[in-house]
Amino acid sequence: MFGKKVVVRFKDGKILKGWTVDFSPTKEVFHLYKHEEFREQEKRNVVEIKLSSLKAVFFVKSFKGNKDHKKVKTFEGQHKVSPSQRKIIVTCKDGEKIYGTTLGYNSNRKVFFIYPIEPEDNNESIFIIQETVKSVELLEFDKNN
Repeated sequence: MFGKKVVVRFKDGKILKGWTVDFSPTKEVFHLYKHEEFREQEKRNVVEIKLSSLKAVFFVKSFKGNKDHKKVKTFEGQHKVSPSQRKIIVTCKDGEKIYGTTLGYNSNRKVFFIYPIEPEDNNESIFIIQETVKSVELLEFDKNN
């Protein structure tokens, strides 16, 4: 494995898959080694990604995912161990709804992370650009779940 596996979604709908070794939520730019043409020694397969051009960065387990997997649209019955139990529902401007947990959401921040609630989800975490969000619903904190 070379760095972290990511699926990058741009604001215009374009998607790139690959690996990154220099992603940081505090930097405006990171580099993506493209999955389709990946060769460890070839620098031309490296793409500079600007956060300002993105909707989100999905840190994934697999590039294939599971097309038959139905996304959970409720928190009921979900007991995945997550870094946080602060439940959040994010509705993006393109209509996508993402259910997860967050360590801390602040509408004044440009970016934030969400952690999926279901163990079968292909995403390990999702880094979302605030500018692409239509609405955020923070649910009551539940210490038992």
